[in-house]
Amino acid sequence: QGGELVSQYALHRVQQKLRKHSHFTNDIEKAFKETFVTVDQELTDEPTIEPLYAGTTACVMLLRDDTITISNAGDSRAVLARLKKGHDETVSWDTIPLSQDQNPDNPEEQERIEYCGGYVSPPPEPGLSARVWLDTDCTQIGLAMSRSIGDHAVKPVGVIAEPVVTQHVIGKDDDFLILASDGVWEFISSQEGVAIVSAKLHEGASKACQALIEAAANKWHQEEGDYRDDITALVIRLQTIWDHHS
Repeated sequence: QGGELVSQYALHRVQQKLRKHSHFTNDIEKAFKETFVTVDQELTDEPTIEPLYAGTTACVMLLRDDTITISNAGDSRAVLARLKKGHDETVSWDTIPLSQDQNPDNPEEQERIEYCGGYVSPPPEPGLSARVWLDTDCTQIGLAMSRSIGDHAVKPVGVIAEPVVTQHVIGKDDDFLILASDGVWEFISSQEGVAIVSAKLHEGASKACQALIEAAANKWHQEEGDYRDDITALVIRLQTIWDHHS
């Protein structure tokens, strides 16, 4: 429940503070970074939220003219599907990552965490996550990401709220975008996600998104039984945006 409260708080506060930021129009990277950090700090003032052991990832997209800006903290993910037509008129999609999962064992992330006095344990087996710990015995916390909003217990050991901000100019063949939480990507690769969505896109973005969510939930049931992580996803069709600006 704590993580849900933090995510709902961040959902509203990030957009509220971002659009009021003094650099919103002239330095969007600075605006995004300072907004995420401020929202993280303000959690301590919320009487109904205890951010010490609760937190959330955040993958936020801003569309301005024909440019997508992605601001990502944690292991949620933004993926672009680019339409590709063959000589025989067959259609397929290339998968373009627009964000990078910020896992604790990414070299730059691990270096920062260990410099700050934290400890990173490797994934116990393929497909599982590295984790951040407060102690050498790896018994305290065990956070599976290196950046987040909340999770203040591990902020002193290098887990930060500052996002990684990237940009992408929409091209004429850029077809759709998937923004989804880590629960979607735990057992589904970006390429598989694009394939699932593209197979249902003719029924509309909502139906395609539902297919992705159901596929992720089924994977969790196969692998973990009744337990599953948060599964949240958005599918955004880009062709109408491109047509509007072309």
